[in-house]
Amino acid sequence: MEEFEAILRLQKGDRDAFKCVFDTYYKSICLFIGKYISDPDQVEDIAQDVFVSIWEKKRPFENTQAFKSYLYQTAKNKSLNLLEHENVKKGYQEKVILTQKSSEDFFDLNFVENETQRLIHQSLEKLTPRAREILLMQLDGLKNDEIAEKLKISVYTVKNHKAVAYKYLKENLRIADILILIVAYICHNR
Repeated sequence: MEEFEAILRLQKGDRDAFKCVFDTYYKSICLFIGKYISDPDQVEDIAQDVFVSIWEKKRPFENTQAFKSYLYQTAKNKSLNLLEHENVKKGYQEKVILTQKSSEDFFDLNFVENETQRLIHQSLEKLTPRAREILLMQLDGLKNDEIAEKLKISVYTVKNHKAVAYKYLKENLRIADILILIVAYICHNR
């Protein structure tokens, strides 16, 4: 199911579409909320609350970008609400942290960072298991010969898998897509 199709079906109360949207964005929303809230249990509670809110409101969205903006803004607001609540308990020191974390620059930077990570992760998931494994090993700092030895394959095979993976990522994860995401977000929220 395509992303926007799932969003449209979600607005009509389709549970399968909700599951699709939840599966697509839950990890990213948790990472995003984690920039505000350090307690993992609270992060998950807020993330689930964000999705419950979206399910209950069934607000219409004109496009995927509008949905993402609403999703992340809702996560931000719920996170800040929790911080404000804790702020009452913890006093002035927490107010300083809240001010920093509620700035638009902090929000913008984390939104773009999380969406970029989501796009990269989504692209990596579409690679063959072996190509993904080799690419992740390389990102962990291993050289071709070390990867080949660990996987008991030839260095040539490692290079082939990497070439295929890079070609796929280059074609499917264009920097232009990320820049369009950034510009669309900034224009929508200014």
